[in-house]
Amino acid sequence: MKNLIRGHIYQLKKDPFFFGCLAFSFVYLFISTRLSLSLTSALSPVMGIEGMFNTFLSGDIILYIFMLLTANMVAETYRSGVMKNIIGRGIAKNQYYLSIVLTLSAAYILVMLIVSIIVGVIVSSKFGLGAIAYPGYYALSIVARILFAMAHISFALTMTIYTRNAITGVVFGLVVPNVPKILEMILGFLKIPVDLDFIKIATHMPSVYEASSDLSSFLPCFAVLCGYLVLSVFAGFRLLKYQNIK
Repeated sequence: MKNLIRGHIYQLKKDPFFFGCLAFSFVYLFISTRLSLSLTSALSPVMGIEGMFNTFLSGDIILYIFMLLTANMVAETYRSGVMKNIIGRGIAKNQYYLSIVLTLSAAYILVMLIVSIIVGVIVSSKFGLGAIAYPGYYALSIVARILFAMAHISFALTMTIYTRNAITGVVFGLVVPNVPKILEMILGFLKIPVDLDFIKIATHMPSVYEASSDLSSFLPCFAVLCGYLVLSVFAGFRLLKYQNIK
């Protein structure tokens, strides 16, 4: 597994698209931070720590970029015949799958962590550092965000393995976790009322603006996130196991 992760890191270092993703991520987050600060008045200041955690927990656009990076990397592996060589060496398919999820998830988290710290410093210089009133809530929120990122990157990987196309893999990778919402819309159009909030990821994701000492909401949050992650990994394992790689 360690050698596979090292190989993926080396592959990323040689991939111009990866550096393009990094550049876009930093530029996008910097611009969004500046706009947020310009719209924030002295009457409603955002403390540095709050801004840092809010940035880390709300990097959806950047996550989508890393999903595309994941899909592009795997699709290129199929196109170039590298996948055939990997499997031909006797490397376990399950380990190959997990190594990609771990590597790209770690890359995304590292980028968001660095940017969040920068945002925290910028906001602190204007409104002050502030304090963490509910450290348990923030700690569990970070864990939830990591699971959220891993689940989405895993779905992008699984669907790319299935379609062998980067764009299609990302599109389906975004659609699958939102199936409950799509079903609600379709059934609502057919005048069939149904509430699927209990299996919607968005319903359970934490927010710094809702921080409190009540941590009970994290149980369904972790259950839903882990459920989607396990579902995606299981589907990816099955696809790789029975896929005829030529």
